[in-house]
Amino acid sequence: MDRVALKPFRRIAVILLAGAVIATSTSCSRDERKKEEEKHLESMMSILVQVQKNLGRIRQKEAVVVRLSSDVEGRKPKSAEQIGREINTNIRFIDSTLSASKNLVATLEKQNHESQYRIAALDRMTGQLKGELDKKELELGAMKREIAKLNRQIARLTNTVDVMDEAISDQEDQMVKAYYVVGTVDQLVSKGILVPPGPFSRFFGMRPVLANDFDLRPFRQVDITETKDIYFDKPVSRLHVITPHTKGSYELVGGKTSSLLLIRNEAEFWKKSRCLVIVVE
Repeated sequence: MDRVALKPFRRIAVILLAGAVIATSTSCSRDERKKEEEKHLESMMSILVQVQKNLGRIRQKEAVVVRLSSDVEGRKPKSAEQIGREINTNIRFIDSTLSASKNLVATLEKQNHESQYRIAALDRMTGQLKGELDKKELELGAMKREIAKLNRQIARLTNTVDVMDEAISDQEDQMVKAYYVVGTVDQLVSKGILVPPGPFSRFFGMRPVLANDFDLRPFRQVDITETKDIYFDKPVSRLHVITPHTKGSYELVGGKTSSLLLIRNEAEFWKKSRCLVIVVE
């Protein structure tokens, strides 16, 4: 009898236990779902935060490019060239950061669409970000075209300065160049440096006369800042300086077989003529 009486209570206990298990299982399922949903939201938010950071960096670099590109032509060439390199570095940063941001937004969009915890608000935010990034891409294209023009301006400026530097260098070279030649009257006449003497010039003791114009190729070139003396393998008695040079600025010294022209003051010596012509008798 007792066993028969206990059977209904056992059935109730089993039902209650089963209900408790189902309730516990449902509660666990809800907790797991909530955790997964939170995990999805955290993942989406981390991508959003990174994209926003990237956009902030892009805006900063854009401001730097605008500041650097203003009045480049008014700057010194070397400074302009350096600025050009800095601008191009910033443009490359904007380009790569923009590309990375577009990839992040595409990942955000894909993951949210495929997730069972899809968030509608994220879809709207993703659309807004895509629009902003597309706008930045258009702005970057326009900026690249402007920078290309700027680079051409910098190149022209640099080339102009290079030409000027070269011209100045040539002028400086010319300022320190001088020439000398030595030879007999006949030799110098044959080279067009002296005018052919008249038939009676020797009888009247006339000195050889320089031609109004002559070729410098027979001359030797010297640097007046470095040349303090010139050696000749002829005695002093046979040498005569034909070109005009300031008295006291030089001296011819030597012995029976050779001589030396000592330049005491190079500025004064080469002042009247940058060409030294010496006739050997």
